[in-house]
Amino acid sequence: MIVNKLRLLALICTLSFIANVAAYDVNERQASKLVQSKYKAQKLLKVEQINAGGTKVFKVKMLLKNGRLKTVYVNSKTSRITDKKP
Repeated sequence: MIVNKLRLLALICTLSFIANVAAYDVNERQASKLVQSKYKAQKLLKVEQINAGGTKVFKVKMLLKNGRLKTVYVNSKTSRITDKKP
């Protein structure tokens, strides 16, 4: 009986932890670091939060090493980086 209660408690704790991790949002600073590490940008020019269909997205403008300007979008829920405007 005690073992079953402990198993149930462990299961509840695990599910609670997973729910908290799934609800985690990427913030502006983390989005900047993700983009910087993926594109090796010479300079990040602007990071702004936009709303795309109810989802928080960061629009990141950067200067690449070859002198080109590039804009990418980072989904705050999935951390996915895309070139296409959401």
